[in-house]
Amino acid sequence: MSLIDPQEAEARKNATFVGKPSALFATLVLGVFLMLAAGVIGFAFGGVFDQFRVMNINSVFGNWDTTIPVAVRGWGLPLGIIASIIAAGQYGKWNHRYTGRTNYYALLGPATPILIGLALGTWFSTMLWTQPDAVGVAVDPTFSSDEPWGIGEWIFYSAQWWLPGLLSLFALMSLWGRFITQKHRQRNAGVVSTLLRAGTLTESEVLKAPLPVPNTSRMAASFTVKFQDSNSDDRWITCSAILPPSDVPAVGGLRPLLYDTQHPGDTKGFSFLLAAGPQSEIFMLWRPHIELLAKTSVIAHTKARLHTPAIVAG
Repeated sequence: MSLIDPQEAEARKNATFVGKPSALFATLVLGVFLMLAAGVIGFAFGGVFDQFRVMNINSVFGNWDTTIPVAVRGWGLPLGIIASIIAAGQYGKWNHRYTGRTNYYALLGPATPILIGLALGTWFSTMLWTQPDAVGVAVDPTFSSDEPWGIGEWIFYSAQWWLPGLLSLFALMSLWGRFITQKHRQRNAGVVSTLLRAGTLTESEVLKAPLPVPNTSRMAASFTVKFQDSNSDDRWITCSAILPPSDVPAVGGLRPLLYDTQHPGDTKGFSFLLAAGPQSEIFMLWRPHIELLAKTSVIAHTKARLHTPAIVAG
């Protein structure tokens, strides 16, 4: 029992780390540890794959021995997975402490270090893979019934190149996706920052919203809201967002909305809050700085479509 709200105490503790070098250093160290833990998984997986590879490309009477010890393969996978889970949790914790936000990672998300570690670990294991008895044929030293390789054997043989290459491609795609997301987030922040200075704050009514999905951290949802612009014209907004179930608004609820008074039909010139909270508190969070807004709510003006009544009716 405690006289202090544990969630509030945790929030205050986390607030002391926002932007601090110690939180950034912990994030970087845990990111490296996460990559190394994933590298152990990749190395152990490469050893297991090599065993199946040798069994397929060599004859049943040929060499089936691998250079990667069984103990490394047997213990590397479970230990690497456990270490990765712990490292990913701590990495996310300190990353969020550094940014002060729970819906955004600074630098890289945990998926990218994991993919880089898997690619490096698998690539290193391929350098230790067993060479076939002969390339292109399964040599039978007992009965001299050599068999040429088929498509499957050639796929297993070439895995020393395509397996780490495929994981490297996934890592590069993750880095590129992170870059695109960062550019998109900066663009959205610029739009909202402009609206905070020159836009109009009004209320929008939630006309369509899904039911919150229990036992999940985030969910994808589509919303439809309605607001009245400065010309007393009704406008409807349909948008998609990924957000915590607790932030899903109820149908009939009101949410603050910012829009460009001069161009109310501009699909990139509006933003609205989905998180619930006292109206005065939200308004104060919107006024000072966009970073404060991002700590407590989700900005959802991605892939939005703004319609006039004529378009909706037509």
